[in-house]
Amino acid sequence: MKREILHVNTDDFYASALRLRDPALRSKALVVAGPAPRGMVISASYEARGDGVCRGMTVSSAMRLCPGGIFIPPDWDLFRSVSTSIFSVIGRYSPVVEAVSLDEGYADYTGCDRLFGHALDAGRAIKRDVRAETGLDVSLGIASSKLVSHVASREAKRAHMVDVYPGCERYFLSPVPISRFPIVSERHVPVLRELGITTVGDVLRFDEELLAFCFGSWGRRLHLGAKGMDAAKVRAGRPGDGEFVVKKVLESDAVDRRLLESYIYVLAEELGGRLRAERSLAGSLRFELRYADEVTAHGQMRPAAPTSDDAILFDSAGMLFDRLFGRRVRVRALSLAALSVEPEPLQLDLFPDPAQKTARKVRRVQSALDRLRTAMPAGVAPSFGRALAARRNAAS
Repeated sequence: MKREILHVNTDDFYASALRLRDPALRSKALVVAGPAPRGMVISASYEARGDGVCRGMTVSSAMRLCPGGIFIPPDWDLFRSVSTSIFSVIGRYSPVVEAVSLDEGYADYTGCDRLFGHALDAGRAIKRDVRAETGLDVSLGIASSKLVSHVASREAKRAHMVDVYPGCERYFLSPVPISRFPIVSERHVPVLRELGITTVGDVLRFDEELLAFCFGSWGRRLHLGAKGMDAAKVRAGRPGDGEFVVKKVLESDAVDRRLLESYIYVLAEELGGRLRAERSLAGSLRFELRYADEVTAHGQMRPAAPTSDDAILFDSAGMLFDRLFGRRVRVRALSLAALSVEPEPLQLDLFPDPAQKTARKVRRVQSALDRLRTAMPAGVAPSFGRALAARRNAAS
């Protein structure tokens, strides 16, 4: 049976959600961001993007580009509520829905045509129902894989829908700019352009083995992706919706490694505390480093086992930091996110081994520290981070 994957992307999600609450904001340039001047832009409306504002830049930079813009702090409760309404509609048309963020996700429509008709008919119904129940517009991409459907929904922006027929994936992807290909990160774009790769079609001018030799497994994945081949499955579930993402905008740009590592440990403490509060474990971590010149480096890794342990989170984030911090440029912001979050097992082993006993003791100590951090004034907990960062530097 051929696969049918829908990628649903809400148009201008954050600005549109705020406009539902306050219609006076319609047609205004909206920027959802942290506090000025060093807060980061989370999202910009189409009007603000027209002035050059983009996600990740500082508020001060956005204000220079868009002096007439309206800067609003994020209302996560509102965003989560609207997102839940959108995905509840999508869930009526597929039993397997994967929400990758508040505003976009995948639905595996394979075999569902017996109930709801052709995928195009289901797509139109989803668009109609979301509009009727939330007042928002969504764009849809329909294809035989997650990767191609993602590209299709990007091409369908502004409440449109794009259906890529099976067998036409390679031709559909060929003219897409390489910078807009989902599996190509910002750091890969300059290298690929130096090789003369400016569109996805240009990738296929190179042999797969050559790309694998130059870029490792990612190069092989890039070559297969340019052909429209992607075996990734849609996995039911929702992400942490920003609940398991912690960020730090530095008071002043810094380049000192020990200072940055102390900030990373503070992030690990905060992330670990959030995970423990929800009795959850992080299956993998994503670390992001934003430099003062707006260049972003990011990476992911998977700990040996799902965890909420501060020290393990810090060690994993530290390894990612070592891998990414390769420029002598000051750092402006750090971000740490828990991915593949799963519930913490509730049932205890009757005869635990020594490692499990130690883990339980550590868990109790860290839970006690969480309660102390809640009760104590801000600024006390970071001392733990400086101490462990110093120990890590000494060990290396």
